Formats: sequence, structure tokens, C-alpha cells
Amino acid sequence: MRKALYLLALPLLMACGDYIAEDDRYIELPNAVMNRRVLIEDFTGQNCTNCPDAHQVIRDLQAQYGEQVIAVAIHAGHFGVAEGSNPHFAGLMQPEGNTYADYWQVASYPAGVINRTSGVLKHTDWAAYSRTSLMGEPTMEITLNSSLSADNTSITIQTEIMPQADVDGKLQLWITESGITAPQLQAGTLVPSYQHHHVYRAAVNGLWGEEISLTHDTPHKTTHSIALRDNWDISNLSIVAFVYNDTEGVLQVTEQHV
Repeated sequence: MRKALYLLALPLLMACGDYIAEDDRYIELPNAVMNRRVLIEDFTGQNCTNCPDAHQVIRDLQAQYGEQVIAVAIHAGHFGVAEGSNPHFAGLMQPEGNTYADYWQVASYPAGVINRTSGVLKHTDWAAYSRTSLMGEPTMEITLNSSLSADNTSITIQTEIMPQADVDGKLQLWITESGITAPQLQAGTLVPSYQHHHVYRAAVNGLWGEEISLTHDTPHKTTHSIALRDNWDISNLSIVAFVYNDTEGVLQVTEQHV
């Protein structure tokens, strides 16, 4: 995503006596090239009346920056509705949601953690922090390849990481699902057919991922698999992969539709 900036030429530019046409009085500055992607962990809940405001912030950011902004909606807390807790109400909260929320000490909703370096932020602060994070230099690239088993009961995920520096960290793989029609409280009104997107469904390689040690310019390849669950829509599933450590947060993240 490129953003062009323009500055009005100062009157001093005409001090030499040469006439500058009106259309030429704008100087185009170099485009700001976005070098990396960011991960927004969106802590949300179906009984959170203000959480749709945060969902809109994510839509706006993705409209502006495209695939460079990757979001995961983690349903948690007392606003969350546990999956399977009500036969007439499709709950979207997984047990892991509360574990992640407790780790980040999420006290109010909606809330978000960006690249695991921001701390807990209000949704009104996500845009500014995301913009700053996007300007950083990436230290690696992550490539995903996924395939369904012949009987459509499992997904095999091949991950390749090409580091640009020596890095110790963890590789995390998550399954998310979009296009889920389920109730959501919005502005005090229950919306029965709300469209939920990039909802956290499962961790492929453990709650906190797996330890990896990367060497500069040496590919790191892994293969994982996960069984599909009956309530997942295969056509709407995605894989989110990211590498992080406790010092630098998320070093790079990528997403691939299954």
C-alpha cells in the first residue's frame, strides 16, 4: 500500500523571478512504502455492544492497507458466548480466548493488542499504532501452503520462513473463519444475523506456538496438520502464521485462505 504526500510550494520558490504555473506548485514527495504486515488481536464478544465499532476500525484499516493488516477476533471475557453453551445461540468463544485475554490483562472490551508490542489499546488507537508498525523493517518473510485431505477431514499446512537475520522466537499457527452468521449485540440491539469475520477457531501448534531458531538466509520449513471440526465452513477458513518473541513482539505475520 502506498500513500502519496503533497506539499504546497512556498512563495519563496518564486523569488528568482521565474513564473511557476499554478498546476506546478505542488511537489510530489516519495511514496511511503509499507515494508511489513501487522497483527491485530481483537478481543471481542457477542454480548459487547460496542465491539462492532472495533470491527469497523479493522474494516477501515484493511480497506486502506489491504493484506498488510491481519486481524484475529478472539472472543473472550464475560461478553463472550462459549461455543456449544446454548443450542439456540451460536457461540464463538473458544476456551483459549480467556487464556489469551488473561495473559494480556484485558479489562474492558473492545480491546486490541497490535504486534504484541502495543499493550492493550482502545480501538480508537489502533489506526495510529498500525501505521507506525507498518513502517518498520521486516526481519523475515513467511510463506504458507495448505491442502485439504482427500476426504476433507483435515488440513495440512506447510510453512516456510526466510529470515533476514538470526532470530530466536516462536512460530504460531492459528485457524480463523470468516462469514459466520451469529447473533451480536450492537448499540444496545441484538442483531441475530450479524456477520462475524476472522474469528479465532483453533491453535494448530499449541496455545503459544513452538520454539524456533532461525539463521540468516537459511529457510526454515515445517509441516503441521489439524482435523477439521464439524461446525467449520471449509470455504471460509484461513491460516494465520506469525513469528514472535518476548522482546520484539510479532516479527512478521501472514495469512492464507485455505
